[in-house]
Amino acid sequence: MNRKEFEQLRNLAGKRISADIVWTAPRDGKPNLIFEQVALENSLGIDVVLNGTFKPDIPSITFNFVVRGVGPICRVDVNGTIHGNAGRTHKHDLRQETDARNNLPTAVARADLEWKSAREVWNDLCERAQIEHAGTFNDPQ
Repeated sequence: MNRKEFEQLRNLAGKRISADIVWTAPRDGKPNLIFEQVALENSLGIDVVLNGTFKPDIPSITFNFVVRGVGPICRVDVNGTIHGNAGRTHKHDLRQETDARNNLPTAVARADLEWKSAREVWNDLCERAQIEHAGTFNDPQ
C-alpha cells in the first residue's frame, strides 16, 4: 500500500465497524486488556482489521489499523511510550510504501488526546476517519 492508496482509504466515506469492541485479558498474563481482528468494512474491499491495547497501569491506549498481509497503516497511541518530538500521545500513519513493514516509523503529536478516556479517543478516531461504529464499545476502564 502506498500513501495515495492510504489517503483514499482514510478519506473514504461509508467505512463501518459492525462488531462490538470488547476488551479482554490476553493469554500472556499481562494486566493489559486487548481486542483483536475487528474488521473495518469498506467499499474498496481492502482487508483492514483493528486491534487495540489498554494498559491500565499507565494508563495508555492504542488503536492500530492493519491491512492483512501488508502491515499496520495507522495507529493512535495515547499516553504511551515517548516517540521523539511527538511525545507520548501521537498518531502514526503510512507515509512511505515501506512504512507498513517498518511499523509506521513517523509519528505526529496529538496532544489534544492526552488523558482522554478510551471512549473519547474512540469517538474522535471514528469521527476523523469517517467510520460508523454500529456495534457497542465496552469501555476498558
